[in-house]
Amino acid sequence: MIQSGVTEKILNQLKYKDCVISFCHDDYRKITSGSQKYVLELQQMMNDRNISCVALITASNYDADKIEPKNLIIEVVIDNETVCYLTAWQVGYYFGSLITANKINLLSIIINSLFRMNIAMIDEIISRINEKHNIAVLHILHDYYSICRNIFLFYNDEEFCGPAPIGSPRCKTCRHGENREEHHASINNLFIKHNVTIVAPSENGKRIFLRIFQHLEQSVRVVPHQNVIHLKSLISSYPLSNKKIRVAFLGYPLKNKGWDAWLKINDIPNRSDYEFYHFTVINQSLPGTIFIDTSFHNGANQDTTSRLIEHKIDVVLLWSNWFGNYNYTYYESLEANCFVITYKDSGNIADQVKHFRNGLVLDSEQELVELFNTNEKLKECIDNYKKINDLYRVVVNNQLADELLDKRLFLSTEMQSFEEQMNNDFEQTIDSLIQGKLELQQELQNQQWEKQELQTERQVLQQELQDQQRELQELRQKLHEYEENYSHLELRSKEVEKNHSENLVYTLHIKSHFEELEGYNHLVVKRLNQLENEGSLKTFLRSFYKFFPQSIKLKLKNLFIKM
Repeated sequence: MIQSGVTEKILNQLKYKDCVISFCHDDYRKITSGSQKYVLELQQMMNDRNISCVALITASNYDADKIEPKNLIIEVVIDNETVCYLTAWQVGYYFGSLITANKINLLSIIINSLFRMNIAMIDEIISRINEKHNIAVLHILHDYYSICRNIFLFYNDEEFCGPAPIGSPRCKTCRHGENREEHHASINNLFIKHNVTIVAPSENGKRIFLRIFQHLEQSVRVVPHQNVIHLKSLISSYPLSNKKIRVAFLGYPLKNKGWDAWLKINDIPNRSDYEFYHFTVINQSLPGTIFIDTSFHNGANQDTTSRLIEHKIDVVLLWSNWFGNYNYTYYESLEANCFVITYKDSGNIADQVKHFRNGLVLDSEQELVELFNTNEKLKECIDNYKKINDLYRVVVNNQLADELLDKRLFLSTEMQSFEEQMNNDFEQTIDSLIQGKLELQQELQNQQWEKQELQTERQVLQQELQDQQRELQELRQKLHEYEENYSHLELRSKEVEKNHSENLVYTLHIKSHFEELEGYNHLVVKRLNQLENEGSLKTFLRSFYKFFPQSIKLKLKNLFIKM
C-alpha cells in the first residue's frame, strides 16, 4: 500500500491526470541555456494541452553519475513547483503505484539530457514504472553525451574529434576518453532495454549520433524544436555606408561557442567602424562592448529576438566550432532578420545558413578577420541580404505534444468506445440472462416431464428386474438339478466305462475262444474230408455211430484208433 502523504502531495500538485515525466540534469527554472529553454517550452506546450509535467532533477547531487542510485536524492518538480525529494526507487514505486491505481495517466517518459546523469538511476526508475505499465521513452538529443562524456566531442577540449570510434587509440590520449567503453555500454543498454526513441532536433545531430549508434537507426527521428514560417519577401534598400555595423555575439564566452574568434575581431585595427554587443545572462563582456541581458527567468518579458530587433543588430557571430545539434540563437537571429556569420564546422548553424541564405559560412578565423578588416565587403553582403527582405516567424514545434494529445484522445475515444461496448454488452447480457431464465424454466419443466417418464420407466424396469430375478432363481434351480444329474451321469459314465472295460476283456476272451473253435472246426472239416475218402462202411459206421450200443461203440473206437 502506497504512503498517503507523498501521493497526496503529488496528486494535489498535478493540474491534470494526464502527465509526462521529464529527466533533467539541472534546474531549468534557474539556468539559461538551450536545453533549459526547451524544457520550459515543453512544459508550456504540455500544459496548453491539459498535460502536467513532472521534472526529476538531480542537480543537488555533485557528480551524480558516480553516485549509487540508492544514495541519490531527486527533486520532484510538478508543473514548475517543487513537491518533494525522493530516492530513485521511491520515484519508481510511487508513480508506478499511482498508474496501477488509475490515479494518473502517464503518457510518456522524456530523457531531456543525459549530461552527467546517473544512468543506473534512470534505468531503475523506468524499470519500476514499466513493471506496472509499459510507457514510451524518448531521449531528446540536446548534446552528444550519449557518445562521450565531452558533450561537444572535443579531443582534449581543443578540436572536434569526429567522433572517434569506441575503443579508438585517440581516446586513450584524451582527457575525456577514460572508461568510454563502459560509458557507451551503459547508455546503449538503456536505449535497447527500454526501446528508447531518439529525437534529434536536426539532421546534423542524427548523422553524428548514428556514427556511433548505427544499430539504432530505426529508433532515431528528427523533430526540430521550432518551426520556421516564411512571412513575406520585400525588396527594400538598407544602406550601411553612413553608419557603423552593429555586431553581436550570442551566448556564454566559451571556446566551443567561438569566443576566441570574437576576441580576434574585437582586436582589429578598424574596430571603430563597428558597434559590438554581447547578448548573454552574465556580464562578462569585453571593454567597449555593450552587454545585453538575455535571461528568460525572473519575470523577463523579452526574448532574444526582441532584443536583437530593439538594438538593430546587423550581424550575429555564431562561430561554434563543433557540430551542434540545434542552436536556438540561430533561429532567434533569423527571426530578427540578422545576417549570420558562422564557421563551416558549426553543424546545424551552417546547414541552416546555407538553407535560408541569411549569412556566410567561412572556413577559418583568418578568413573571418579579413572580412571584418575589409568591411566594405561585409557591408555589401549585408546590403544584398537586406534588399531581399525575407521575413520569418519562428514558433515552438508542438509535434511531440500533439502526438501525446492524439494518443490521449485516442485512448479517451478508445475508453469511450470501450464503455459504450460495455453498456451494449451489459444490455445484451441482461437480455441474454432473461432469455436464459426462460430457457431454464422451460428446461426445468422438460426435466420434470422427463423425471416423470423416468419414474414410470423405473417402475417398469423394477418389474422387469423382479421378473428377471425370478427367472434367474428358476435357472439357478435348474442349474442345480442339472449339476446333480451331471453328477449321476458322471457316475453312470464311470460304471459304463468300467463295464465297457470288462466287456472288452470278455470280448477278447470270446474272440480267443472263437478262434480256438474256428481252429477246431477246421480240424473237423479236415477229418470229415478224410472220412469221405474212406470206405462207405466206415462212413456208415460213423454215420450211425450214435445209434450203436455202448459196447459196440467201444469196439469201433478201438478199431478206428488202430486204423
